[in-house]
Amino acid sequence: MTGMSICRRHDEREKKMKYLEPDEKKKPGLPCGKADVPLLLVLALTAAAAFFVYSGDGSRGTGSMAEGEAGISERVSGAADSLYAAEETAAAGEDEEIPEEAEIPFENIMTADSSDLTVTWDGLTEGDQQDVDALEGEIRAALDAFAAEGYTAGFMLYDLNSGGGISYHADEMYYSASAIKGPYVAWLVEDYPQTMDFLYGTIQNTITWSSNDAYGELITTYGYTEFNDWAAGIGCEDLVISGEWYTSVKARDFAKLWCHMYDRVVSGGSLAGIINIYTDTLSSAISETLGGQYTVYSKGGWIGEGRGSYYNVQNDAGIVMKGEHPYVLVILSDAYGRLDLLDNLVYILDQAHTELTETAG
Repeated sequence: MTGMSICRRHDEREKKMKYLEPDEKKKPGLPCGKADVPLLLVLALTAAAAFFVYSGDGSRGTGSMAEGEAGISERVSGAADSLYAAEETAAAGEDEEIPEEAEIPFENIMTADSSDLTVTWDGLTEGDQQDVDALEGEIRAALDAFAAEGYTAGFMLYDLNSGGGISYHADEMYYSASAIKGPYVAWLVEDYPQTMDFLYGTIQNTITWSSNDAYGELITTYGYTEFNDWAAGIGCEDLVISGEWYTSVKARDFAKLWCHMYDRVVSGGSLAGIINIYTDTLSSAISETLGGQYTVYSKGGWIGEGRGSYYNVQNDAGIVMKGEHPYVLVILSDAYGRLDLLDNLVYILDQAHTELTETAG
């Protein structure tokens, strides 16, 4: 007997019962639908058990009719019990809460270890680890491109709203070259705001065109002792300009200076009045790669005295004004003249930054 015929008979019986007196009505059967499934399974099991007992070569059909019926009854009862137990287990499973994935411990990238590639972002869970591993693979490929040419690099990407970011060898020292001019001018206009008026042209040439003559004019007039104190106050005690006007820098320290510069701009400090001279600066990989998408304030630095020389670098540092997640990016390298390597690294890091903001929220 099929489920369809059971439903049809039930419908016919319902129609007939409509015309019976109340005391003639019998208790209605199960409604046709999902509730029939256990009944149908029991009926099917009953039929199969009966066939099993009363058919075949006779060896399974021995014994009295009562014994056969008892065996069938036991099988059907057991099947029904198993069926209802399974239904109860499934119902209990629906009520169980799925445990939340544990969050990956977060540490501000500015204080996190940077002896190797480090990615840290608030809100990442263990379920995001595979995506993070994929991002790390892409970043390592960009770094491998430096190594394949015999170069090294260190960097720090710091998200200004979350404190998360990415870093690699951020405590390795590199010669600053002209990249130091960016923070130096920021200090100058912060401590001597009047210079924005009568030395504006000199300041602009120092940043936009990286003029050594213009920078020399500024540093011989205002010195570097106060600048060193300013940098130390921001937490960059190791960043000290000496008599040659330049210094050794770490990506972590340079990132701190540019974070301070960002704060001065958004708070309406003196630097905000000249910040536009930091756009579209000479030989800046950050501006070259991302300037068409976002507003970029940056200052590069470079010098080439041969591989293996301390005075052989291609550096860049700046602020990328990227919607709700602006960030500071500093890249230091000994890959003089290889802006293509820096361009690629900038692009990969910006893509990773986008993925992190979308994944963690």
